[in-house]
Amino acid sequence: MQWVGAFAAAFFVMNLLCFAFYAPCQELPREHGATTGYLLPDSHGVYGLEGYCLANVDANGYVNRDKPIADSCYVVAGASHTEGLFIPLRLRYTDLLNSMLGYDDELKVYNIGRSGNYFSIVLQHLDGILGEFPDAEAIIIETDTLAYDTKALYDSQIQTGYDPDETPARLLNDMSKRTRANMKVKQYLPLVRELHKQYLTYAESQKEQSESDILDPDFWSKEYAGGFEEALRSLCSFIRSRTDKRVIILYHPAVSIGQDGEMKLMTNGAEKYYRNICPEYDIEFVDMSEPFMRAYESEHIVPYGFSNTTMGDGHINRAAHRMMAEELFEVLKP
Repeated sequence: MQWVGAFAAAFFVMNLLCFAFYAPCQELPREHGATTGYLLPDSHGVYGLEGYCLANVDANGYVNRDKPIADSCYVVAGASHTEGLFIPLRLRYTDLLNSMLGYDDELKVYNIGRSGNYFSIVLQHLDGILGEFPDAEAIIIETDTLAYDTKALYDSQIQTGYDPDETPARLLNDMSKRTRANMKVKQYLPLVRELHKQYLTYAESQKEQSESDILDPDFWSKEYAGGFEEALRSLCSFIRSRTDKRVIILYHPAVSIGQDGEMKLMTNGAEKYYRNICPEYDIEFVDMSEPFMRAYESEHIVPYGFSNTTMGDGHINRAAHRMMAEELFEVLKP
């Protein structure tokens, strides 16, 4: 009984600490919309694994400050970098850009970033973005990789569609009792959620890892000698056929730090294709490669990694968010 009591007390203390260290927002998956899911509206989350931030979920189910959306806004879609995991709200590139554009009382830059919504997934939800935000002045799509082969570029054109009735309120109302109970457990016992996450991470690490061709030069040389250009043109043409709104692709490459202290960009060489083809379809391509390298060479600023993580790994940090906001401001400023 003493051991059971000690374990229960330890679990209680650790679970309590999770509310100050790591207590993610609850998710509401959906099929037909601007993203793969909402977060629980009007809720909060704590993210302290890298950096530290308190996430505020607005009434629409996205991580934003509680301010009204401007009549004509820029909708920014992307994955966890855009959602701003581990970065305080006011320091995300979308919030910085909003202030740079002179909007303090409303959101000219509206963030719909969702973890796991990578470039191809965002594109598959393009109809959903247009349906959910018909008054958007521009759509900004963030990505940290251009490692999308010919097949992926074509697959990105497959749309999930848009269902205007798929609202957070309806999703909550349609939930089964079991799903509701599961959400309550995750909400009040974040330690259980984190332990489950660690187990899944461990189980994945035990699987036999297959070699990735994401940066393999032989693989990409064959892609570029094949139908890659045609596929990228097809994708850009598809985007433009869906909307005449301003479309901006914001690309920020991953980096690596060598033993000699040199920082290199993790690239597959696709930048020149996007840089040349996107303008043909009036799609703007903002490439953070040069700003990242200038910052490192002049001030030794690394865009990825926090004080408690490996330098150059993980999510973009405050410095990178600032640089990305500055580059977008140069493109969008009146």
